[in-house]
Order: sequence, then C-alpha cells, then structure tokens
Amino acid sequence: MRLFTTPFPGLFFGLLFCLLAPALQAANNSLSPSTYEALNAIQEQLAAQQYSEAEEALLELEEDLTPGFGLALTYQLHGQLYLLQEKNNEAMTRYSKALSLNALAPAQESALSTTLAQLHLAAENTNAAIAELEPRLTKILQVEKEKNSSKGKGDKEKNADWIQPLSFITLASAYQLEKNYAASIPWLLQGIERTQARGDKPKENWLQMLMAAHYQQKSYLKTAAVLDDLLRINPGKEDYWQQQAAIYQLLEKPKLALRTLELGYAGHYLKKADSILLLVQLLISENIPERAGRILQAHIKDETVELNERNWRLLAAAWQQGRERDKAVIAMREASAFMDDGSLLYRAAQMQQQAAQYQEALNDSEAALKKGLSERDKPRALMLAGSCAYELKEFAAARRYFQQALTLAAVAANARVWLDYLDTLEQYPG
Repeated sequence: MRLFTTPFPGLFFGLLFCLLAPALQAANNSLSPSTYEALNAIQEQLAAQQYSEAEEALLELEEDLTPGFGLALTYQLHGQLYLLQEKNNEAMTRYSKALSLNALAPAQESALSTTLAQLHLAAENTNAAIAELEPRLTKILQVEKEKNSSKGKGDKEKNADWIQPLSFITLASAYQLEKNYAASIPWLLQGIERTQARGDKPKENWLQMLMAAHYQQKSYLKTAAVLDDLLRINPGKEDYWQQQAAIYQLLEKPKLALRTLELGYAGHYLKKADSILLLVQLLISENIPERAGRILQAHIKDETVELNERNWRLLAAAWQQGRERDKAVIAMREASAFMDDGSLLYRAAQMQQQAAQYQEALNDSEAALKKGLSERDKPRALMLAGSCAYELKEFAAARRYFQQALTLAAVAANARVWLDYLDTLEQYPG
C-alpha cells in the first residue's frame, strides 16, 4: 500500500487583470492622467493580443517615467506582456525592476513577489524562489504583528487580507521541493489559517502538503489530524482512508485504524483490494473474525479481491478463528489449488479429524500426500490417514499407511504400536 507522496500545488502565475486592473483603479489619484490612460490603453492592447503595439508603448513609458509607483506598474505590465509571450526570463527581469522601486503597496508587492517566485520554481531554481519571497513575507508579518499588538480582534482579522494565502503556499512549496519539510510547515499553516480567517476553505492540495510535511517529520498525531480534514473535504479519495489507518497503526492504535476503515467501508469508499485486505486483517487481529470472513468471502466472490493462495489462507484463518470449521476447511481446499504442496490440505484434514469427520479427513490427507508434503508434515499425515482409516474400519488401508509411516523416524515408534494393535485385532476379532 502506498503511504505518502509529497504533493505540490500547480504553480500558476499572476494574471494581468488580477494584479494590474485593481491596482490602476486604486491608484487613479496617485498617477497622472496621462500615465493612467496609457496603462489602461496598453491593457486593452494586451487583451486584444496586440503585443508589438503594447511593447512599443511600454518602452516609451519606461523612458519617460521617473522612479515611482507609475514606473513600477509599467514594469509589472511589461512583465505580464513577456509572460503572455512565454518569455519567462524577460518577465522575471521586469518584475524584479518593479519590486526594486519599493513603490507598491504591501498586497501588490507580495502578489508580484509571489509570481516572481513561481517563475523561479518553474525554472527549477528553488533557492531563488525562497530568497525572493521569504524576506518580504517575514518583513510584512513583523509589521502586521506590531500593528496587531495595539489593535483589537476585529482589526487583526482584517490584516489577513494583507497577503494572499498563495504567497505562503508558494514559499512552502519551494521548501518542500528542497525536502526541507520542517521549514515548510509554518508557511503552510500561515496560508491555511489566513484562508480560513476569510471564511474560505483551504485547497485540498495545501492540506496534502501539510500532511506530507508532518509525516516526514514523524509527527504522526498531527498527520492524523490533517487527514481528518482531508477526509471531510474529499471522503471519496480512498488513499486518505488507507493513510489514516496506516498512521494509527504507526501510533500503535489498531482500534482507531479499524474504526477508520470500518467507516470508509460503510460509506462505500473502499474499493481497492489492499483496502479490503487491510480491513480484514485488522478485524481478525481485533478478534472480530466472523465479520472479517464475511467481508473477505464476498469480495473474493465478486473478484474485487484476487483468487490466490494468500487470500484464501486469510479467509481460512478468519473462519478458523471464528470457529467456522466447515467454512475454514473449504477455504483451505481452495487455497491449496494455488499451491505446489499439500500443506493446507493436511491442515484441513486435521480440523476434520478433530470434528470426527473421518471420511473427509481421510480424503484430504490422501490428497495432501499425493500432492506432496514437507519432511515434517508427511509422517504426521500418514499417521492421520491411518487413524482415520481405522475409525472407518478400513483396516487394510490403515495398515498400509502405518507401514509407510514405519519407515519415517519421527513417527516410527507410534506406527509400530498401531501395527501391533491391528495385528491383535486380526488375531482376536470381535
């Protein structure tokens, strides 16, 4: 069973109208009318895919404007043009120039820095992504903390809008790509908590990342807690049920592992053979063998679970532990069909002998001997066959089996006793 892989959210880039249109509307009073109109016109050109015209207009603005908010927006828009043309390196240069001016509002800056970090990740440069985002996010968090120290709860909640949750998730992704799971956890928690503070639900793959990070840190209780959230979000994902059960097993809490799989099975979420088999094994280990047997037999019948030796053995174990002797014998016979020797047939014969079903025991022991047994089991099977034949009053057959057993040191003495007894019966019949 696959336990955990580390998922990453798909990296996507800030879109033109998500970043720039609101910025222009908010900054109408901060820009000269000509700059505002020029940037709006360039946005329209980009929307119409008039890239050459937009490039020419952007270059003119960059030459004319002095360092400040207007130039920062121009660089940002120029970077968007390059992204639309799949010129990522050029886009990164323009975004870096925009950020270097320190003219953007905190929310704009974090959004643009996030897009730049995502471009670094797309280029497989995780260190650059971390270097880009972490100092900015740390600085903004510190400012936020200082402001919150003198404000009430309501104001603190408003501060959740300062930075987009995606900024934190992007930084966490970079750390996880570096396999630095411990460093990723605080940033994941920031992104998730801020999303929840806005009344939204965190994305499923963010929780997957947090789950994987806790697991890599061997923080199994925290892993289980995140899996609870994932199961609420997507109970139809069977891997979550398996992973939750596996975590509880690591925590040596088999009852919780069983409860998890029982809930998944009751909800018809468990479809894979390994899920069913794990449920059956836990039921047997927790001394609920009858239910284990019923579940496994049903899934062997509908071929959800493969017809093989291992699974028939498991079914036999369930029935045997549940004292369903006849069902256990049938399962052993079925399993034996997949085996090269007769060991399971010999076990079936033993169970039937204990139930005084001597003919069935004799049939199975004969079949086991014919199929082949180990040096340990063969002498015992011969003695079992001989004693069953005796109970059935088939004395000639009994003598034949005891004579074969007489050649095997492990049971020779016992076989001699039986043969002597048979001799006595012949001398004094009745």
